[in-house]
Amino acid sequence: MEHSGTYLWEVITFLAILSMAIAVLVVRRKASGSPAFSDRDRQLFFGRAEVRVSKPRLCLNFGIAVLLCYFASFLEYLFLARFGASILAAAQLLTLLAIVKKWLC
Repeated sequence: MEHSGTYLWEVITFLAILSMAIAVLVVRRKASGSPAFSDRDRQLFFGRAEVRVSKPRLCLNFGIAVLLCYFASFLEYLFLARFGASILAAAQLLTLLAIVKKWLC
C-alpha cells in the first residue's frame, strides 16, 4: 500500500506515452494524406492470419525471436530502468513487437 502512489504515477505516465504515440501516428498519416485507420490496419487487427511456414522453419524462427527478445529486454533494462517502469515498458513493448513481427510474420 505504501507504493500505491508510485504505481499510480507509472500507470498515468504509461498511458500518456501510449496516447501520444497513437496521436503522432494519426497526425503523421493525416499529413501524408492517408487515412488514420486504413484497410491494411483493419486486416491486420481483425483479419485471419494466413501464415504458411513449415514446422521446422517456424520453430527456428520462434527460437530466434525468443533469443532476440530476451537480449533486447536485457539491454533495454540496463539502459532504461532508471527512467521508470512506464518508459521501460513502452520501449520494450515496441521493440518486442517489432522483433516478433519481423521473425514470425
